[in-house]
Amino acid sequence: MNIQELKAVYTGNLKALRTQKNLSQAEISEKIHISEKFYSDLETGRKWGSFETIVDLANAFGVEPYELFLPTGSVISHNERRTKDLMKRLRTNFNELVDTMEEFLKD
Repeated sequence: MNIQELKAVYTGNLKALRTQKNLSQAEISEKIHISEKFYSDLETGRKWGSFETIVDLANAFGVEPYELFLPTGSVISHNERRTKDLMKRLRTNFNELVDTMEEFLKD
């Protein structure tokens, strides 16, 4: 991927995420404390923003910063430890749910 392609992905993701959250450019810029003009420049590719701005944008959109640079439809792979932790939590929650249902049905 070259710089122009990366910029196109980034700007496309900013617009798509903003639209998905039903936010105007003014609302998102206010939320992360930048000017509406600066946000417009980010979304149109005239500017990139600092690392801090990228992190603020990601937090506002509820994504990880690197996700702003992933092409649409990219599959995010998670490391094995995080996956195992997630599965352990799901098992615990599921077991608690089953136990609750069993107790309910006993009555």
